[in-house]
Amino acid sequence: MSSLKSKYRRDQSELIGTLLENGRTTAVLEVKVLETSKIKEHLIYECIYLHNSKLKSTQIIAKDITDAMARLEPFINAGVSSSVVNYILKNENFNTEDK
Repeated sequence: MSSLKSKYRRDQSELIGTLLENGRTTAVLEVKVLETSKIKEHLIYECIYLHNSKLKSTQIIAKDITDAMARLEPFINAGVSSSVVNYILKNENFNTEDK
């Protein structure tokens, strides 16, 4: 895997500042796998994202990265607090897939 040129590397606060300057108030900054879930074939992801110019973090139980982003999308610009989003996305009882 090739590395990013040093001129493109910056810390998170500088990146957020640039995104906001460019009018981008919502963006996913980082997604990583934390652990396997008790739900068959699911993983627990941590997602750090910028939403309405505020940095937020949530855990998402999903099959893959595409599923994780699909689960997060309905909560963007929905007016739901980050604590509610985090509770729903990381709670196995709210997972609509068969266990």
